Amino acid sequence: MTQPIDPTPQAHVLVVDDDEIMRSAANESLVEAGFQVSEAENGLEALKSLEEVRPDIILLDVLMPEMDGYATAEAIRQLAGFEMVPILIMTALDDLDSINRAYEAGATDFVTKPLNWVILVQRIRYMIRAVQTMNAQKRLQIELQQAQKLEAVATLAGGVAHDFNNLLQAILGSAELLRMDRLKDAPGIGELEDIIAAVERGGKLVRQLLTYSRKIRSEKRTIRLNYQVKQVHQLLQRTLPKMIDIELRLADDLHHVNADAVQMEQVLMNLAVNAKDAMPEGGKLVIETANVDRWEKHEGPPPQLVRREGVQLSIADTGKGMSSDTREHIFEPFFSTKAPGKGTGLGLSMVHGIVRNHDGQITCRSTPGEGTNFEIYLPAVEGLPQEAKRSVKKVRLEGHETLLLVDDDDVIRRAGQKRLEKAGYKVFAVSNGEEALEIFGTRAGEIDLVLLDLIMPGIGGLKCLQTMLKIAPRLKFVIISGHIEDELDLPNITSKPPTCLRKPFAHDRLLTAIREVLDDDAPPAPDHEPGPEPTAKATRITKFPNRLAERPLQFIRPNQRRKNS
Repeated sequence: MTQPIDPTPQAHVLVVDDDEIMRSAANESLVEAGFQVSEAENGLEALKSLEEVRPDIILLDVLMPEMDGYATAEAIRQLAGFEMVPILIMTALDDLDSINRAYEAGATDFVTKPLNWVILVQRIRYMIRAVQTMNAQKRLQIELQQAQKLEAVATLAGGVAHDFNNLLQAILGSAELLRMDRLKDAPGIGELEDIIAAVERGGKLVRQLLTYSRKIRSEKRTIRLNYQVKQVHQLLQRTLPKMIDIELRLADDLHHVNADAVQMEQVLMNLAVNAKDAMPEGGKLVIETANVDRWEKHEGPPPQLVRREGVQLSIADTGKGMSSDTREHIFEPFFSTKAPGKGTGLGLSMVHGIVRNHDGQITCRSTPGEGTNFEIYLPAVEGLPQEAKRSVKKVRLEGHETLLLVDDDDVIRRAGQKRLEKAGYKVFAVSNGEEALEIFGTRAGEIDLVLLDLIMPGIGGLKCLQTMLKIAPRLKFVIISGHIEDELDLPNITSKPPTCLRKPFAHDRLLTAIREVLDDDAPPAPDHEPGPEPTAKATRITKFPNRLAERPLQFIRPNQRRKNS
């Protein structure tokens, strides 16, 4: 059954008065009006009770033994978290000095006895609503500032990732060439393997940064989220310590969501591992799914609130919890409470980026000593779940065709040219788009495929590719780039996503992509606009560094194979 989120809690009133009759009358009137009521006989008892209860409003008498109302109000205002709690002074004193002293002590308002409880109840309701409105506005302002800060960090992360990818590609390409020239048991092979493995880890780190900055495409499809939860549950049972009890509470009629199944599993694994770290002596991990309703603002005309069905995924633990100061920073990249060397600080920032990229929301509730609960909201969609497409096609790596390699990084270009030539290809290697167009203009009939970086000085990769396609509409090409944003513009010049290898990539991956493009003999088909020439070949490949055929998805464009290839 669909349940609403965040029901309005019952307002709590603390009545502080040394007169038992007055407290009894207040209790009766307020409870009848629907409030929850706590009582205290004097200021000291009131301050002590605030350690256990957190009232929404405090009714405070002035003339009391041990500690009067003025001193009590001043003391309450010094307590953390009580700066905005309304304090309503109740007294028989109605002179101007008493009123001014009450406000100076921190009172929100002032009423004189005898009290009209019918009017006072409405006054209390108004004051609570006013404070709730101010608190909501304050929270929205804080959330806006946090979102702006995270967006700025995300932009920076995307730029850093581009430069870091180029450095990793240069290291990986050179290390692979050195490994090729040595026997398996030759001195230094182990160290080269360590370098290649380190590049792979660096590539994963960059991918986490790009996921956080929402610059990694998600392979979304309609899925049953419960299935991903069960898959991760099986893995957690084998990997988490036995003293952690894992409980699933899955809704039987859970709505479908449009999501990347692998990324959803990443989210679950990251949150589960964080929960494990918060329970070093064991505890309970609860993963729950439920259908929920949300009211979202729909920009008109006219503007209105629209009810939208969704799915809530909750991951709760009984661990040590966290303070409010820690909660404010948990989604920031590289923020970590773990010891040095125990984590990158990117786990939760990656989770945050994935959820945002799925048009969702993530919140965290946590109290020191009482555990943590992450709640993720995803919009529901209609339709049946779709099966993921997988390809395990094997291709040869060698060839004899002529390639044009365009990359402004000298190390990447030299290493790439050597590896391609070792595989049997003839390679023209240039450092910018202008040189590429000069060679292509005179040798277009010889060149079978172009390998092109996107971010280069001069005209850049995109404009270079556009010019080449005007010269040879049937041109086959592969994009190699450490940058992501310009890759998003490629569908504007080719009707479907092209072959894109994101740096850092192993040379075997490059050779595989080249052969897949060259060997594709798909017959031509009409493009967006009718014309005599078919357009460029394109295939989509998304992989991790130094891995083959990990979640490949292919989109085939109309193309004819060159006769001389």
